[in-house]
Formats: sequence, structure tokens, C-alpha cells
Amino acid sequence: MKNLFTLTLAIFLSASTVFAQSNKATHQVSVNVSEISVISVSGDISMTIASATAGQAPDAATASGSYAVTTNGTDKKITAELDTKMPKGLTLNVTMSAPKGADSAGKKALSKKAVDLVSNIEQVRGQGLVLSYEAVATVDVDPDGYTRTVTYTITNN
Repeated sequence: MKNLFTLTLAIFLSASTVFAQSNKATHQVSVNVSEISVISVSGDISMTIASATAGQAPDAATASGSYAVTTNGTDKKITAELDTKMPKGLTLNVTMSAPKGADSAGKKALSKKAVDLVSNIEQVRGQGLVLSYEAVATVDVDPDGYTRTVTYTITNN
């Protein structure tokens, strides 16, 4: 009987601690922020070279769009490159305005090799930034339509 009483008391005491609750609870929460660097472009770009002054090269054509950039990184740059080289006598130039605190490289001719357009980008978000294109042709270019894909990349400086 003594053993039964001891066993019952032990069960009662352990059960009461299991069902005990507190008016406080804590939870450790970890947040990991990754480096983010994103860019988007907007605006349909189409240019037509259709005129010239007699004795001169054809008149250049221009068009513009815009871009947006967000990065929480530091010492970044934006480069651009073409998917396929331009035909002989036709050049595609691009100029990107720089977001706050960064530097624009000005007008650059695009090719299959990446060219730097904006540098010294530090933790920034910018939208509606100007992206200007210029197509320049010589008389050596065959009359035709030429379409190229321009890839913009944010990378380390």
C-alpha cells in the first residue's frame, strides 16, 4: 500500500508539471538577408535610318526607354552586351543615366563583349532612369531589318 501511495504521488506531481503553463513564451527568430542586385528595362525600342544629306553618311536614329535598378550591395557596375555582333557599317550605341551616387560612362558602342555603362553603384534603388539608344550607319550597310538582344548585367566593379 505504501508503494502504491508513493507511485500515485509521483504520477500526480509529474502530471501537474506537464500541464503547467506560463503567461510568457520566447522564440528565437533568425533573419538572413542575401545580397540583392536586380535590373529591369522598359520601353519598346525601334529605330529607322531613312534619310541622309547628299554627300554625307545616313542620319543617325535615336530612341529611348528607361530602366530601374535595386541593389543592397556595394561597388557594383552595370554592363551591356549584344547577343550577335552588328553587321559591318552599323553601330548601336547606348547611354545609361546613373542612379544617385553612381557614375555613367556616357555613350558606348555595344558589341558581343560586355562594356561598362554605369559604375560605382552603392546600395541604391532607382526607377525611371533614362536609357538612350543611337543607331549609326554607313553606306556599307545593306538595307534590311536588324534585331539584336541587349543584355544588361549588374556585377562587381
